[in-house]
Amino acid sequence: MTFDKERHEYVEQSAEVVEALAVHRKRHQDIQEADRNVILEARKVAALLAAFDAIWMKQAELSEDVSESDNATLKRFTNEDAEEWFWRMNMAQECVQEAIAEQCARVGSAQFKYKQLQRDHKACIDLQLARDVAGKRYDEIKKQSDKPKCTTSLKTFASANES
Repeated sequence: MTFDKERHEYVEQSAEVVEALAVHRKRHQDIQEADRNVILEARKVAALLAAFDAIWMKQAELSEDVSESDNATLKRFTNEDAEEWFWRMNMAQECVQEAIAEQCARVGSAQFKYKQLQRDHKACIDLQLARDVAGKRYDEIKKQSDKPKCTTSLKTFASANES
């Protein structure tokens, strides 16, 4: 079958195809947005991991006995001694750890939504059906216009019968 430009233009301009194509494009836009959302949510995990590592490294750096001068510096800047500071840092580390777990769940949820959108081919199927319907309608119109027209009128037929 050769490409029929006239048929193609008719099909692509039919109302149902235009509508189905808009839905189809929206679907692909939603898929792209969901894909970007997975990456954005995953980057938040990376940021939380950096915070967790920073806390852990600071605790490891100061884990040995804190000198009197370091303890005085902590007291001056944080209004806490070393023991209270380590307790707060440990609490912060636990909070960040919980936030990492919650953020990972958000990544999983975003990934699930992305995969679900990818698997839903209803818009693609609807677009193809709309094109098929418009194509059949074009073929019917074309078939009707290709039929030979009767050139004999009733008057001519009646006058021929009178003679």
